[in-house]
Amino acid sequence: PASGAVAALDPRDGRELWHVRYGGGFSVVPRPVAGHGLVFVATGYARADLLAIRLGGTGDVTDTHVAWRTTKGAPLTPSLVLDGDELYGVSDMGVATCWDARTGNVHWQEKIEGGYSASPLLADGRIYFQNEEGVGLVVQAGKIYQLLARNELGERTLASSAVDDGTLYLRGAEHLYRIGKK
Repeated sequence: PASGAVAALDPRDGRELWHVRYGGGFSVVPRPVAGHGLVFVATGYARADLLAIRLGGTGDVTDTHVAWRTTKGAPLTPSLVLDGDELYGVSDMGVATCWDARTGNVHWQEKIEGGYSASPLLADGRIYFQNEEGVGLVVQAGKIYQLLARNELGERTLASSAVDDGTLYLRGAEHLYRIGKK
């Protein structure tokens, strides 16, 4: 992702393979994710934009390879999560969405509390959303929204969570938390 466009580069020599223009978007914070022959790119400027781009092609493929596109619920900062046929995301303003990855149809969309900088995390069939106020929401992965838990850290959290060997790590403004079995 770059200002105004996203490009696929050949890893051997850095040569551009293809690119898609997306206008004034310059947010390059969210990392792209790929699956089903698509790459999902979130970007924007003042208004977020989410594109599902078919892989392949040569040169400017803007008019031929954008499979679907939406602004509703798209993030400017948090990255997306792909799990099977479902694509999950949370907007910076706290709108969590589950899209059908292939079509862009919305399975569910919920306003969840807080603002978001951290990317959602998929682990053990659950999606973990950590808001900037230190509240973590755990949602069951799937086509129906089901809130499983709400947890408060008691301090500001901007960083994305990490998982290693069955342990969840959360970084707050003051502390690093390790949540797992002893």
